[in-house]
Amino acid sequence: MRTFYNNVIVLFVFSILSIAGCSYEQNLNAQIQPVPRCAVLQEDGYIVWGASMVRTDDDVCHLFYCRWKGNLGQWTKTSEIVYATSNSPLGPFEPQKVILGREAEGEDIWYGVSSFNPTVQKFGDKYYLYYVGSNGSNFPVQNKDGVYKTGADGNFITQRIGVVVADNPAGPWRRIKTPLVDISDSLDSFDCDMTCNPTVTQGADGKYLMVYKCSNRKRGTGDRGIYLTTATSDSPTGPFKKSNSKICVHPTSSFAVEDPFVWYQDGMYWLVVDDQRGDFSGEKGLIQFQSKDGVDWERSENFVVCRTEIEWEDGRIEKTHHLERPQIWLNNGKPAVLYAAVSQNGKYYNVHIPLQPVIKISPDKETFQR
Repeated sequence: MRTFYNNVIVLFVFSILSIAGCSYEQNLNAQIQPVPRCAVLQEDGYIVWGASMVRTDDDVCHLFYCRWKGNLGQWTKTSEIVYATSNSPLGPFEPQKVILGREAEGEDIWYGVSSFNPTVQKFGDKYYLYYVGSNGSNFPVQNKDGVYKTGADGNFITQRIGVVVADNPAGPWRRIKTPLVDISDSLDSFDCDMTCNPTVTQGADGKYLMVYKCSNRKRGTGDRGIYLTTATSDSPTGPFKKSNSKICVHPTSSFAVEDPFVWYQDGMYWLVVDDQRGDFSGEKGLIQFQSKDGVDWERSENFVVCRTEIEWEDGRIEKTHHLERPQIWLNNGKPAVLYAAVSQNGKYYNVHIPLQPVIKISPDKETFQR
Protein backbone atom coordinates (compact mmCIF):
# COMPACT_ATOMS: atom_id res chain seq x y z
CA MET A 1 0.00 0.00 0.00
CA ARG A 2 2.92 2.34 0.76
CA THR A 3 4.27 1.85 -2.74
CA PHE A 4 0.87 2.68 -4.24
CA TYR A 5 0.62 5.97 -2.37
CA ASN A 6 4.25 6.85 -3.21
CA ASN A 7 3.48 6.39 -6.90
CA VAL A 8 0.35 8.54 -6.61
CA ILE A 9 2.38 11.30 -4.95
CA VAL A 10 5.03 11.19 -7.67
CA LEU A 11 2.44 11.48 -10.45
CA PHE A 12 0.67 14.29 -8.55
CA VAL A 13 3.90 16.24 -8.09
CA PHE A 14 4.65 15.97 -11.82
CA SER A 15 1.21 17.32 -12.66
CA ILE A 16 1.41 20.41 -10.44
CA LEU A 17 4.84 21.65 -11.56
CA SER A 18 3.60 24.00 -14.26
CA ILE A 19 0.57 25.11 -12.26
CA ALA A 20 2.59 26.13 -9.20
CA GLY A 21 5.28 28.07 -11.09
CA CYS A 22 7.88 25.42 -10.33
CA SER A 23 10.74 24.11 -12.43
CA TYR A 24 12.24 20.66 -12.60
CA GLU A 25 15.89 20.05 -11.65
CA GLN A 26 17.74 17.35 -13.58
CA ASN A 27 19.33 15.40 -10.74
CA LEU A 28 18.73 11.68 -11.07
CA ASN A 29 20.85 10.83 -8.05
CA ALA A 30 18.61 12.93 -5.82
CA GLN A 31 15.51 11.46 -7.46
CA ILE A 32 16.31 7.81 -6.71
CA GLN A 33 13.92 6.31 -4.17
CA PRO A 34 14.00 3.01 -2.22
CA VAL A 35 12.95 0.05 -4.35
CA PRO A 36 9.90 -2.04 -3.39
CA ARG A 37 10.45 -5.80 -3.54
CA CYS A 38 7.78 -6.11 -6.24
CA ALA A 39 9.90 -3.97 -8.59
CA VAL A 40 12.05 -6.90 -9.74
CA LEU A 41 11.81 -9.12 -12.79
CA GLN A 42 13.52 -12.50 -12.73
CA GLU A 43 12.82 -15.96 -14.18
CA ASP A 44 14.03 -19.32 -12.94
CA GLY A 45 16.46 -20.90 -15.36
CA TYR A 46 17.10 -17.66 -17.28
CA ILE A 47 19.50 -14.78 -17.20
CA VAL A 48 17.24 -11.70 -17.35
CA TRP A 49 19.16 -8.68 -18.56
CA GLY A 50 17.78 -5.26 -19.45
CA ALA A 51 14.25 -3.92 -19.89
CA SER A 52 12.43 -1.01 -21.49
CA MET A 53 8.82 0.10 -20.89
CA VAL A 54 6.03 2.20 -22.41
CA ARG A 55 2.57 2.90 -20.99
CA THR A 56 -0.51 3.21 -23.17
CA ASP A 57 -3.55 5.43 -22.62
CA ASP A 58 -5.43 2.57 -20.95
CA ASP A 59 -2.74 2.61 -18.20
CA VAL A 60 -1.31 -0.76 -19.23
CA CYS A 61 2.48 -0.89 -18.84
CA HIS A 62 4.24 -2.79 -21.63
CA LEU A 63 7.73 -4.07 -20.81
CA PHE A 64 10.26 -5.60 -23.20
CA TYR A 65 13.24 -7.48 -21.82
CA CYS A 66 15.80 -10.02 -22.96
CA ARG A 67 16.55 -13.39 -21.45
CA TRP A 68 18.68 -16.41 -22.25
CA LYS A 69 19.90 -19.67 -20.78
CA GLY A 70 23.51 -20.56 -20.10
CA ASN A 71 26.19 -18.20 -18.87
CA LEU A 72 26.31 -14.42 -19.05
CA GLY A 73 28.41 -14.46 -22.22
CA GLN A 74 25.85 -16.36 -24.29
CA TRP A 75 23.63 -13.42 -25.24
CA THR A 76 24.76 -13.30 -28.89
CA LYS A 77 23.78 -16.94 -29.36
CA THR A 78 20.63 -17.66 -27.35
CA SER A 79 18.91 -14.42 -26.26
CA GLU A 80 15.26 -13.66 -26.99
CA ILE A 81 13.14 -10.56 -26.36
CA VAL A 82 10.04 -11.11 -24.24
CA TYR A 83 6.91 -8.98 -23.90
CA ALA A 84 5.36 -8.53 -20.42
CA THR A 85 2.57 -6.40 -18.92
CA SER A 86 1.61 -4.80 -15.61
CA ASN A 87 -0.77 -2.19 -14.24
CA SER A 88 2.16 -0.36 -12.61
CA PRO A 89 5.45 0.96 -14.06
CA LEU A 90 7.22 -0.74 -11.15
CA GLY A 91 5.59 -4.12 -11.68
CA PRO A 92 5.29 -6.91 -10.99
CA PHE A 93 5.26 -7.72 -14.71
CA GLU A 94 3.70 -10.85 -16.17
CA PRO A 95 5.48 -12.34 -19.22
CA GLN A 96 3.12 -12.73 -22.18
CA LYS A 97 5.10 -13.99 -25.19
CA VAL A 98 8.42 -14.02 -27.01
CA ILE A 99 8.42 -11.45 -29.80
CA LEU A 100 11.99 -11.81 -31.14
CA GLY A 101 14.37 -14.75 -30.91
CA ARG A 102 15.74 -17.60 -33.00
CA GLU A 103 14.16 -17.09 -36.41
CA ALA A 104 12.63 -19.61 -38.81
CA GLU A 105 14.30 -17.72 -41.67
CA GLY A 106 17.55 -19.44 -40.75
CA GLU A 107 20.77 -18.70 -38.94
CA ASP A 108 22.49 -16.98 -41.85
CA ILE A 109 20.35 -13.86 -41.67
CA TRP A 110 21.91 -11.26 -39.37
CA TYR A 111 19.23 -11.58 -36.66
CA GLY A 112 18.69 -15.31 -37.18
CA VAL A 113 19.95 -16.63 -33.84
CA SER A 114 19.66 -13.98 -31.15
CA SER A 115 17.93 -10.66 -30.35
CA PHE A 116 18.75 -8.58 -27.27
CA ASN A 117 19.06 -5.17 -25.56
CA PRO A 118 15.61 -3.77 -26.46
CA THR A 119 14.64 -0.13 -26.12
CA VAL A 120 11.07 0.92 -26.95
CA GLN A 121 9.76 4.36 -27.92
CA LYS A 122 6.54 5.87 -29.18
CA PHE A 123 6.94 8.40 -31.98
CA GLY A 124 3.73 9.77 -33.45
CA ASP A 125 1.08 7.04 -33.41
CA LYS A 126 3.46 4.08 -33.72
CA TYR A 127 5.79 2.14 -31.45
CA TYR A 128 9.40 1.39 -32.32
CA LEU A 129 11.38 -1.36 -30.63
CA TYR A 130 15.08 -0.95 -31.32
CA TYR A 131 17.23 -4.00 -30.63
CA VAL A 132 20.46 -5.81 -31.43
CA GLY A 133 20.48 -8.89 -33.65
CA SER A 134 23.11 -11.56 -34.11
CA ASN A 135 23.43 -14.81 -36.02
CA GLY A 136 25.94 -16.13 -33.52
CA SER A 137 28.62 -16.86 -36.10
CA ASN A 138 29.40 -14.94 -39.28
CA PHE A 139 27.56 -12.20 -41.09
CA PRO A 140 28.33 -13.27 -44.67
CA VAL A 141 27.74 -10.06 -46.62
CA GLN A 142 30.45 -9.26 -49.12
CA ASN A 143 31.51 -5.73 -49.95
CA LYS A 144 32.38 -4.63 -53.46
CA ASP A 145 36.07 -4.93 -52.66
CA GLY A 146 35.62 -8.59 -51.74
CA VAL A 147 35.99 -8.08 -47.99
CA TYR A 148 33.39 -9.85 -45.84
CA LYS A 149 31.65 -7.99 -43.06
CA THR A 150 32.45 -10.37 -40.22
CA GLY A 151 34.02 -10.24 -36.82
CA ALA A 152 37.65 -11.29 -36.85
CA ASP A 153 36.90 -14.52 -34.99
CA GLY A 154 33.54 -15.04 -36.74
CA ASN A 155 31.85 -15.41 -33.38
CA PHE A 156 31.38 -12.60 -30.87
CA ILE A 157 31.50 -9.42 -32.90
CA THR A 158 28.50 -10.07 -35.17
CA GLN A 159 26.05 -7.58 -33.74
CA ARG A 160 23.89 -5.18 -35.79
CA ILE A 161 21.17 -2.66 -34.87
CA GLY A 162 17.61 -3.32 -35.98
CA VAL A 163 14.05 -2.09 -35.42
CA VAL A 164 10.53 -3.52 -35.42
CA VAL A 165 7.40 -1.35 -35.69
CA ALA A 166 3.85 -1.77 -34.37
CA ASP A 167 0.59 0.14 -33.94
CA ASN A 168 0.27 -1.26 -30.41
CA PRO A 169 2.93 -2.56 -27.98
CA ALA A 170 1.05 -5.87 -27.83
CA GLY A 171 1.86 -6.33 -31.53
CA PRO A 172 1.92 -7.51 -34.19
CA TRP A 173 5.43 -6.19 -34.86
CA ARG A 174 6.76 -5.60 -38.37
CA ARG A 175 10.48 -6.14 -38.78
CA ILE A 176 12.65 -4.01 -41.04
CA LYS A 177 14.91 -6.73 -42.34
CA THR A 178 18.02 -4.73 -43.17
CA PRO A 179 20.21 -3.47 -40.32
CA LEU A 180 19.16 0.00 -39.26
CA VAL A 181 22.81 0.83 -38.57
CA ASP A 182 25.42 -1.46 -40.11
CA ILE A 183 29.17 -1.61 -39.57
CA SER A 184 31.37 0.65 -41.70
CA ASP A 185 33.13 -0.80 -44.72
CA SER A 186 36.52 0.72 -43.98
CA LEU A 187 38.67 -1.46 -41.76
CA ASP A 188 40.12 1.71 -40.28
CA SER A 189 36.72 2.90 -39.05
CA PHE A 190 36.07 2.70 -35.32
CA ASP A 191 32.75 0.91 -35.98
CA CYS A 192 33.92 -1.73 -38.45
CA ASP A 193 33.36 -4.67 -36.06
CA MET A 194 29.93 -4.19 -34.53
CA THR A 195 27.04 -1.77 -33.98
CA CYS A 196 24.84 -2.40 -30.94
CA ASN A 197 22.97 -1.03 -27.91
CA PRO A 198 20.92 1.68 -29.68
CA THR A 199 18.92 4.41 -27.95
CA VAL A 200 16.81 6.92 -29.88
CA THR A 201 15.08 10.21 -29.07
CA GLN A 202 13.45 13.04 -31.01
CA GLY A 203 14.70 16.59 -30.60
CA ALA A 204 12.89 19.91 -30.91
CA ASP A 205 13.88 20.08 -34.58
CA GLY A 206 11.91 16.90 -35.26
CA LYS A 207 15.01 14.90 -36.15
CA TYR A 208 15.84 11.58 -34.49
CA LEU A 209 19.11 11.16 -32.64
CA MET A 210 20.54 7.69 -32.06
CA VAL A 211 23.37 6.99 -29.65
CA TYR A 212 24.93 3.55 -30.01
CA LYS A 213 27.90 1.43 -29.08
CA CYS A 214 30.43 0.26 -31.65
CA SER A 215 33.82 -1.41 -31.91
CA ASN A 216 36.85 -2.16 -34.05
CA ARG A 217 38.61 -4.21 -31.38
CA LYS A 218 40.07 -6.84 -33.71
CA ARG A 219 40.27 -5.26 -37.14
CA GLY A 220 41.93 -2.44 -39.03
CA THR A 221 44.86 -0.21 -38.26
CA GLY A 222 43.06 2.67 -36.56
CA ASP A 223 42.25 3.23 -32.89
CA ARG A 224 41.05 -0.06 -31.41
CA GLY A 225 38.45 -0.09 -28.71
CA ILE A 226 34.75 0.10 -27.80
CA TYR A 227 33.11 3.49 -28.12
CA LEU A 228 29.86 5.43 -28.22
CA THR A 229 28.87 7.40 -31.31
CA THR A 230 25.76 9.00 -32.84
CA ALA A 231 23.63 8.99 -35.97
CA THR A 232 20.68 11.13 -37.07
CA SER A 233 17.63 10.65 -39.25
CA ASP A 234 14.44 12.38 -40.39
CA SER A 235 12.53 9.18 -39.63
CA PRO A 236 12.53 6.74 -36.69
CA THR A 237 13.16 3.93 -39.21
CA GLY A 238 16.06 5.68 -40.94
CA PRO A 239 18.10 5.96 -42.94
CA PHE A 240 20.41 7.07 -40.14
CA LYS A 241 23.43 9.18 -41.07
CA LYS A 242 26.49 8.45 -38.95
CA SER A 243 28.34 11.33 -37.32
CA ASN A 244 31.60 9.36 -37.52
CA SER A 245 32.58 10.94 -34.22
CA LYS A 246 33.12 9.33 -30.84
CA ILE A 247 31.37 10.83 -27.82
CA CYS A 248 32.00 10.59 -24.07
CA VAL A 249 35.62 9.71 -24.81
CA HIS A 250 37.96 9.03 -21.91
CA PRO A 251 41.59 10.15 -22.47
CA THR A 252 43.20 6.92 -21.25
CA SER A 253 40.57 4.20 -21.69
CA SER A 254 39.53 2.43 -24.89
CA PHE A 255 36.40 1.02 -23.19
CA ALA A 256 35.15 3.52 -20.62
CA VAL A 257 31.37 3.62 -21.12
CA GLU A 258 28.55 1.60 -22.68
CA ASP A 259 24.78 0.99 -22.42
CA PRO A 260 23.60 4.49 -23.35
CA PHE A 261 20.10 5.86 -22.82
CA VAL A 262 19.29 9.23 -24.39
CA TRP A 263 16.29 11.56 -24.13
CA TYR A 264 15.43 15.18 -24.96
CA GLN A 265 14.08 17.41 -22.21
CA ASP A 266 13.88 21.15 -21.60
CA GLY A 267 16.01 22.09 -24.61
CA MET A 268 18.78 19.61 -23.80
CA TYR A 269 19.81 16.08 -24.77
CA TRP A 270 20.53 13.95 -21.70
CA LEU A 271 22.53 10.72 -21.74
CA VAL A 272 22.92 8.12 -18.98
CA VAL A 273 25.67 5.55 -19.50
CA ASP A 274 27.38 2.76 -17.61
CA ASP A 275 30.77 3.85 -16.26
CA GLN A 276 32.08 0.39 -17.04
CA ARG A 277 35.19 0.39 -14.83
CA GLY A 278 34.84 3.67 -13.01
CA ASP A 279 37.24 5.43 -15.37
CA PHE A 280 35.18 8.63 -15.36
CA SER A 281 33.88 8.76 -11.79
CA GLY A 282 36.32 6.58 -9.84
CA GLU A 283 33.83 3.78 -9.19
CA LYS A 284 31.54 1.55 -11.26
CA GLY A 285 28.01 2.84 -11.71
CA LEU A 286 25.82 5.05 -13.88
CA ILE A 287 26.82 8.57 -14.93
CA GLN A 288 25.21 11.36 -16.98
CA PHE A 289 26.25 13.62 -19.84
CA GLN A 290 24.36 16.41 -21.61
CA SER A 291 24.41 18.18 -24.96
CA LYS A 292 22.62 21.14 -26.54
CA ASP A 293 22.93 19.80 -30.07
CA GLY A 294 23.56 16.05 -29.77
CA VAL A 295 27.07 16.59 -31.15
CA ASP A 296 29.17 18.09 -28.35
CA TRP A 297 28.71 16.37 -25.00
CA GLU A 298 29.84 17.38 -21.53
CA ARG A 299 29.47 16.02 -18.04
CA SER A 300 26.24 17.02 -16.36
CA GLU A 301 26.44 19.08 -13.20
CA ASN A 302 24.92 16.13 -11.33
CA PHE A 303 27.31 13.65 -12.95
CA VAL A 304 26.97 10.49 -10.85
CA VAL A 305 23.54 8.88 -11.10
CA CYS A 306 24.17 5.88 -8.84
CA ARG A 307 26.69 3.27 -7.81
CA THR A 308 26.32 -0.49 -8.07
CA GLU A 309 23.99 -0.90 -5.12
CA ILE A 310 20.27 -1.09 -4.43
CA GLU A 311 18.45 0.52 -1.51
CA TRP A 312 15.35 -1.56 -0.84
CA GLU A 313 12.16 -0.16 0.62
CA ASP A 314 12.67 -2.25 3.79
CA GLY A 315 15.88 -0.30 4.48
CA ARG A 316 18.43 -2.88 3.31
CA ILE A 317 21.22 -1.71 1.02
CA GLU A 318 22.73 -4.42 -1.18
CA LYS A 319 25.92 -4.16 -3.18
CA THR A 320 25.81 -5.63 -6.68
CA HIS A 321 28.53 -6.72 -9.07
CA HIS A 322 26.85 -5.10 -12.08
CA LEU A 323 24.12 -2.49 -12.39
CA GLU A 324 23.92 -1.87 -16.14
CA ARG A 325 21.62 -1.38 -19.17
CA PRO A 326 19.93 1.81 -17.86
CA GLN A 327 16.58 2.56 -19.47
CA ILE A 328 14.29 5.32 -18.24
CA TRP A 329 10.53 5.60 -18.48
CA LEU A 330 9.55 9.23 -19.01
CA ASN A 331 6.24 10.31 -17.51
CA ASN A 332 5.08 13.48 -19.29
CA GLY A 333 8.61 13.84 -20.63
CA LYS A 334 10.34 13.60 -17.24
CA PRO A 335 12.25 10.61 -15.75
CA ALA A 336 9.95 8.54 -13.52
CA VAL A 337 11.43 4.99 -13.39
CA LEU A 338 14.98 3.78 -13.96
CA TYR A 339 15.18 0.20 -15.26
CA ALA A 340 18.52 -1.57 -14.86
CA ALA A 341 20.07 -5.04 -15.14
CA VAL A 342 21.65 -6.52 -12.03
CA SER A 343 24.26 -9.19 -11.48
CA GLN A 344 24.49 -10.22 -7.83
CA ASN A 345 25.90 -13.42 -6.32
CA GLY A 346 25.16 -15.51 -9.40
CA LYS A 347 21.65 -14.06 -9.86
CA TYR A 348 20.71 -11.98 -12.89
CA TYR A 349 17.55 -9.88 -12.86
CA ASN A 350 16.05 -6.50 -13.69
CA VAL A 351 15.30 -3.89 -11.06
CA HIS A 352 12.83 -1.01 -11.47
CA ILE A 353 13.96 2.02 -9.47
CA PRO A 354 11.37 4.73 -8.74
CA LEU A 355 12.41 8.32 -9.40
CA GLN A 356 10.85 11.27 -7.64
CA PRO A 357 11.12 14.83 -8.99
CA VAL A 358 13.37 17.46 -7.48
CA ILE A 359 11.46 20.73 -7.71
CA LYS A 360 12.69 24.32 -7.68
CA ILE A 361 10.11 26.86 -6.49
CA SER A 362 10.14 30.32 -8.02
CA PRO A 363 11.15 32.97 -7.23
CA ASP A 364 13.57 32.07 -4.43
CA LYS A 365 14.78 28.87 -6.18
CA GLU A 366 14.35 26.80 -3.04
CA THR A 367 14.86 23.12 -3.81
CA PHE A 368 12.83 20.44 -2.10
CA GLN A 369 11.73 16.87 -2.56
CA ARG A 370 8.30 15.36 -1.97
